Amino acid sequence: MNKQIILNGVAAFLPEKHRIIAINSDQPPLSLSIPASRCLALLINHQGEVVLREHFFHEVWVSNGAQVTNNTFYQNISLLRRAFKEFGLNEDYIVTVPKVGVKLENTLKITRSEEGTKIVSEQPQLSTPVQTPPRKVVRRLPASLIKGWPGASALVFVLCVGGAFLTWHASMDNRFAEFKPLITPGNCSYFVNPDTTDFKKHRLYARDFKMNCENYKYVYLTAYNNFARFSAVACERPFSAWRENHCVTHYVITEDGNAIDK
Repeated sequence: MNKQIILNGVAAFLPEKHRIIAINSDQPPLSLSIPASRCLALLINHQGEVVLREHFFHEVWVSNGAQVTNNTFYQNISLLRRAFKEFGLNEDYIVTVPKVGVKLENTLKITRSEEGTKIVSEQPQLSTPVQTPPRKVVRRLPASLIKGWPGASALVFVLCVGGAFLTWHASMDNRFAEFKPLITPGNCSYFVNPDTTDFKKHRLYARDFKMNCENYKYVYLTAYNNFARFSAVACERPFSAWRENHCVTHYVITEDGNAIDK
């Protein structure tokens, strides 16, 4: 029997199936992503306490061999708020403490299935109704359009190729667009990925690894706490997909995920 956690008597959370089911309602079940489900289970187990952001990171992602960014974490918390709202639960039960963590309010009544609460059963999936295939309607194009079709086709082709080219360049150019400058001594200009909790590893890299700042002055560092591997992309000029540039990439693997061993 799967463990069920009753929320305010209106919905049941099934942590093993990563689902929320309505009680006494025909509302269809809601499937949660595995990280969102783990976040909710963690909040329920520590109801009334502020669960530190780093604790979420370790228990939900790192211990399961995955990386996580601040954006990904808060996206999953937003998904939980939307799920609460969908099942008639106040989304304010989930409180974000800025730069600290998240708390599940004690005002949310939680009852576990092992305490003798009503066990809800999932409704079987309804069979898909048989649909009559749509009737095909054939219409003849006006002769004026048929005559101009080759030129129109060529124009559409050029627009598609141009759009794909611009999209590719934009994605390349955005690769380092959000990196933040890191103030360090020396001639190199360091830029760091903003989706991490601090920049300790970046500063240690800038201090301990000597870069060729005469030829490759602009260095883009990507590093995360608790992960031993990170990279440095050093370029002759600020990175842009719209102009010629020469870059070299350095990959570093440390023995300690929180420090750099020279």
